[in-house]
Amino acid sequence: MEKRMKLFVIPKERTPGGPPNPARDIDIQADNLDELREAARRHIEAENLKVRSISNGPSGIIAYAEEIPSAGGSA
Repeated sequence: MEKRMKLFVIPKERTPGGPPNPARDIDIQADNLDELREAARRHIEAENLKVRSISNGPSGIIAYAEEIPSAGGSA
């Protein structure tokens, strides 16, 4: 099974209530729907992003993630 994931990334410097970055399309593959959600989660975490939500819809997966602030903070 393969579905397209639209990944919206919330930038760490976003103002409260501001929009996420435009969605990126990513193809996710797995044997079934449950594994597809986990594969999407692994892909997001592999990009060093924090998962906010993952939803399945008729046109694919919609995911929101946020950038993880660097350990040293901003300079």
